[in-house]
Amino acid sequence: MGLLSYINTMEQNGPGLLKRAAQYEAQGTAESFYAWCKEHALTHAAIFQRNETFFYITKAVGFDAESIALSYSTQDFWNGTLLTNGNWQTFLQGQNETASFNQFFSETMLSMIAKLHFLKSEDFILLVLQEDNDLALPAPDKVKDALTKLLYTHRNIQNDLETEDAIKKGLAISNANLYFLSIKTAVTTAVKDVPFATQDAREKTIQTIYNELFGICERLFQKPNCAVLGADGEIKIAFFAKDEVDEKLMQFHIANMMTEIVGTDASKGVILLTAGICPNAKGTLAFLRQG
Repeated sequence: MGLLSYINTMEQNGPGLLKRAAQYEAQGTAESFYAWCKEHALTHAAIFQRNETFFYITKAVGFDAESIALSYSTQDFWNGTLLTNGNWQTFLQGQNETASFNQFFSETMLSMIAKLHFLKSEDFILLVLQEDNDLALPAPDKVKDALTKLLYTHRNIQNDLETEDAIKKGLAISNANLYFLSIKTAVTTAVKDVPFATQDAREKTIQTIYNELFGICERLFQKPNCAVLGADGEIKIAFFAKDEVDEKLMQFHIANMMTEIVGTDASKGVILLTAGICPNAKGTLAFLRQG
């Protein structure tokens, strides 16, 4: 039985692969920027942080690759546009208040803007893009506390007991199906026409896009399945399924979910490769941990 049949079977007994992604908010944690955004009904949000004298997006949800690549900006720009710290500042597209920020958005995202909301703190600038819908912004003090914790808390697969526990639960379903997912070609294709000022800017932008795409992968492969972002745009996956896995269909679903970020043409560069099958937790964890 192929992956599609597996998805259909899971839909009858509980959320399937794609449906689980749509329902991720039910299992989100404070460690995830996506989960925090879902908790507050934010569909397009990004965090700017400073690198020496420049700001750029380090975390994003619902921002395409081009917009992330366009995020490099000076401290003088933000000092001149956001005049206060610690409170929301809102700019309306209908009153032409958003023009100063157009430089940060692709044509696709520019067409979405009804309002732009900014919250500036000592550590970051949070940008929320609001489309033509109602939105209740979270309290500024709670934003600062939650995002500061998120930005400076790092999970380590080497010491992640939750991952090991998930693998053990997964092995009660089946052996671990191990995969390498490469998103490098998709991301470099998506930003190939962006004139980066420096190689460092290019590398930091690509890493931010990797992180956003990895967030999609995490939502698709929820526990007991596991996904780990490795080096150079490689994601390692351990997937548990009683039925035969249709790898081509799996790759199609993953690429389809990433299209909104990298575009249709670039998403063709998403490549899924099988790394074998493992019957035990030790070998599965070693696969996920390896460099």
